[in-house]
Amino acid sequence: MAFGKRRDPDEDVTWTHVPVGRYVRGAMRLERRDDGLVQPYRFSAAQMETLDELGRAKRSVATAGITIDFVTDGDAISFECKVTRPLDQDNPTYDNVVRSLGQIGEAENGVLDGIDVMVGGHVFTLPAQTGTHRLEIDNPSHDDLEVVIYLPCIMSLAVGDLASTGQIRPAPQRDYLLALGDSITQGFVVGCPSQSWPARVARGLGLDMVNQAIAGYYFDVRTLVGMFRMRRHRPTLILVAYGTNDWAHKGSSKRIEADAKAYFDRLAKLFPGIPVYMLTPLWRGDVDEAMPSGKRLTWVAKMLRRQCKGRKGFKVIDGWAALPHDERLMADQRLHPNSIGTEILADNILDALLSQDDKVLERSIRYAAPVGAATSRPCVSESTDPSSDDVVDEPPEPDEVDPLARVDQETAARADAPTTHPDLDAVIRTIWRLRQPDGCPWDKVQTHASISKNMVEEAYEAVDAIEEGAPAHLSEELGDVLMQVLLHAQIADDDGEFSIDDIARQLDEKLVRRHPHVFGDHAEATSADEVAGIWSDVKLEERRDDTERSVGLLDDVPRALPALMEAQKVSKKAAACGFDWDSTAGVWDKVAEERGEFEAEASGSTPAAEEFGDILFALVNVARKEGIDAEAALRSSNTKFRNRWSAMEHMAAADERDISDLDRDKLEELWQRAKALEVRDPQTGVS
Repeated sequence: MAFGKRRDPDEDVTWTHVPVGRYVRGAMRLERRDDGLVQPYRFSAAQMETLDELGRAKRSVATAGITIDFVTDGDAISFECKVTRPLDQDNPTYDNVVRSLGQIGEAENGVLDGIDVMVGGHVFTLPAQTGTHRLEIDNPSHDDLEVVIYLPCIMSLAVGDLASTGQIRPAPQRDYLLALGDSITQGFVVGCPSQSWPARVARGLGLDMVNQAIAGYYFDVRTLVGMFRMRRHRPTLILVAYGTNDWAHKGSSKRIEADAKAYFDRLAKLFPGIPVYMLTPLWRGDVDEAMPSGKRLTWVAKMLRRQCKGRKGFKVIDGWAALPHDERLMADQRLHPNSIGTEILADNILDALLSQDDKVLERSIRYAAPVGAATSRPCVSESTDPSSDDVVDEPPEPDEVDPLARVDQETAARADAPTTHPDLDAVIRTIWRLRQPDGCPWDKVQTHASISKNMVEEAYEAVDAIEEGAPAHLSEELGDVLMQVLLHAQIADDDGEFSIDDIARQLDEKLVRRHPHVFGDHAEATSADEVAGIWSDVKLEERRDDTERSVGLLDDVPRALPALMEAQKVSKKAAACGFDWDSTAGVWDKVAEERGEFEAEASGSTPAAEEFGDILFALVNVARKEGIDAEAALRSSNTKFRNRWSAMEHMAAADERDISDLDRDKLEELWQRAKALEVRDPQTGVS
């Protein structure tokens, strides 16, 4: 297969376009610009705020580690691109690299940055510049090909729609490698972002990559704030290249070690059970120069080993031995590996990882989906010799890698399945705009807490519309409920906690997980009662698997529910464990007992109030035993009382009298007349 021929932009081609955002891998968040392009960020909003305080925001917006994956059977691809933050050509390192190496790879704009497009192991490096990039793939049989677009290591880009002359589908989902560190980890001065050592290591393990390295980075635990999204989609592996900025600039070795300890403590708390590998500093050309801390570079490696010792899941990779001590392997002849040095470094890191006796890592990467690159290395325990008699663990099919994707593909294949919802995207953007600096003064200052009561109020208004039986009114009220969801999601996204996409995916995962009788092969259900049993079993298993939450039986009943609803839910859960009366008559006896205790207390006292609550709780259990929804029953009675009282007011007004002036007997007369006016449903007997 040949690849890399530039397609004539004026050629008459029918393109299949898709929004690029759904294919981006390795971004913590995406921002849609006014020009329609998408700006990917490697850090959450909360992280960027912290990095701005530390003076590192400018170096943190670069797009290192961001890839765009898709599968196409077409013979050409196209995408829009806009440079939003160009290279700093005044930086001394830039001149050093230019003098040392000249042009790297096929990047047409110089040496430090390019856009790599990888198809089946073939890489073509495009200039990282504003414009439309179109590439032709010599694929006459229209084979299914995975395309990976690596965005630059240093500058920032916004990207537009992907286009192909054939179908476009999402590439197989893979787990993540989280890379942390400084400019060496960022792939600085390599020129081809696909060839940075974290990208090479990720491909070798069959993983996607999130690169959160920062040029000139000092290790500070505050940079790990706002990583909720990575906690929701936990990485398989964390690689920390502990660079030399702390050693080269901090004057106290005690401070260096204290900062390292705090950083590792936070990583362990954020990602319990995830393997963390520390790459000790590489050789530097100025290794013998005096540093403010007064410590040699070898001291940093010893300090890191001390900090990792005794930490479960933390291991050390010797960076000093991972790269030969030769300035010819450094792009700036001093610090940053060039393309050859990076290849050597990546290979040695992979060898170190795959030689570890790490069962968690082995289990995670063994079944990772292979990346479409010829440079991919074998996974642990797999044989690379086709003549070998050893059993080779075949990588799973894409639907085994991501069950959710398999379910969606099967559902989307149905003729009447819902497709796109542009109006939903539009309102999401509207909510986002309201929270922008030039947005609404009220919306910009809201927090989860400040609008929490609105969620309850809007939900009740939607219930009112349901009971009213007015579809148009219900549509409006459901829109108000949706607005609350979207506003909370945007507040969280602005704080780097989660996004509307996280909400949707988590809900989708829960629905699929809790309906194995629809989406799985291990359970069947032919009635609502059987479904309820399956649902309860799955929820119980979820509580057992959630190590961060209590597994108490009643813990998942929200305390903010209306009191009657809460009472019915907690009593139902207790009854499911056998804590229940034998019959409704037994509950009525309990009601009588609680009434006696209430009447024994002083009127208006706190004990009397508590006993009255016990009466209500007992009555809720009567409803439960009789299959009655206590909350709905009381709401129905409230509505009935409202209607009768309204009828009484109209009767009094017809007699030119104010209802507040009537005595008890007259009010009772009007009450009975109002009851007589009610029309009962002949089927249900309900007014």
